[in-house]
Amino acid sequence: MIGNDMVDLHAITFQSNWERPRFLDKVFTEKEQHIISVSKNQHQTVWMLWSMKEAAYKIYVQQFGKRFFNPKRLVCHLSSSTTGYVTIENETYAATSTLSKNYIYTVATLNHLEDYKSGVFKVENTSYLTQSESLKNRFLETISKNMGFNFKDLNIKKDVVGVPQVFHNNSKLPIQMSLTHCGNYGGYAYS
Repeated sequence: MIGNDMVDLHAITFQSNWERPRFLDKVFTEKEQHIISVSKNQHQTVWMLWSMKEAAYKIYVQQFGKRFFNPKRLVCHLSSSTTGYVTIENETYAATSTLSKNYIYTVATLNHLEDYKSGVFKVENTSYLTQSESLKNRFLETISKNMGFNFKDLNIKKDVVGVPQVFHNNSKLPIQMSLTHCGNYGGYAYS
């Protein structure tokens, strides 16, 4: 199973002020807040930890079919400046982030050895619906090219809890996938 998350560092500056009172207390554990406080780039660290939580949460929802909103229930543990794992109760998910001056992109998997493919791209239009369609098309073009399917025969449908799945001629393909977009960037991951 796979999950991913994207944070456009420029866009998020205008969408959410992590320095407002009690934001860190609501979202991060004391240990995570310590990691943020000693970081050379606190803004980037806040959003990397957030991205790790979001990517792991997507796998949890795939696994158990249950949604919840309690960011502190997801606990980040860093192994390096860009890798670590996220625990949700008794479950552990490996997470790897790509940091750039423009965005943070994280992919989470059930274990660190899981093989996956991933892509990140810039989206010129910031309309949510346009971005979503662009992301789906980019992902389906990749699947079409890599697996030899006709693009027109592929589509994405969400299951009852909202997890996207890829179909070829209405038959579900054995592909685990995750899509994400934020601001001017989008990304997909699949295995």
